[in-house]
Amino acid sequence: MSRLSRWSAVLAVLAPLALAGCSSPPPALEFGAAGPSGPELAARPADGGSLPVAEWPNACEVLSDDEIRSILPQATDFAREPVKVTIIDFNPLAQSAPGTTGDVEAGGCTYKFGLPSAYESTHNSSIRVTFTAIADPSLVRQSYAEDLADARKDAPRRKKEFRDLGTSLGAAGCFLPDVSDGPTCYRGPYQFEVGGMSTADGVGEYAESDKNWSAKVLTEVARTVSARIP
Repeated sequence: MSRLSRWSAVLAVLAPLALAGCSSPPPALEFGAAGPSGPELAARPADGGSLPVAEWPNACEVLSDDEIRSILPQATDFAREPVKVTIIDFNPLAQSAPGTTGDVEAGGCTYKFGLPSAYESTHNSSIRVTFTAIADPSLVRQSYAEDLADARKDAPRRKKEFRDLGTSLGAAGCFLPDVSDGPTCYRGPYQFEVGGMSTADGVGEYAESDKNWSAKVLTEVARTVSARIP
């Protein structure tokens, strides 16, 4: 066999192996919608006061894997990390009751998970839910109104695209400090914020990825939490 023939035979063997070793592109990213299925968040703070911090819900138990998969059907490898929240008295007309201020070790939670990507990463995406107030609804409404006014006022100075979402997410009110941020919402005795990010393929290139993640994922998380509040 000539040298040329031998090389042809070698290449014929290697070609299928090379093709077999090529990785296929990840599947297209799928987006779903809110599918609330967990129990009600039914805090009962005292009239005119805040909920004792010892009675706050564990934010890492607020969203189930199934509720996240309703929004992102391809999510896998879930992990949860509690986020400490420090509560102060936000009622200027009354002194806080004992036990209603201080640290809440799991007042917030970062939910980490993986989505399809060409670059292997177990946790390339996250959702963060943080409770910022659990109190008499009248106090929460007042707190939210102040935060809404501050965000609206600060947006031009910070060159942000503020959005008042009103009741469109099922809460009594929600706003986006910027279109690339997650929403701040309130309903009943709860005020909460939703955040997070993703580097998965299909979310978009920076900086559009943050805007897309907010519009397609974080707002649906806010719908889920809002629907769980009676």
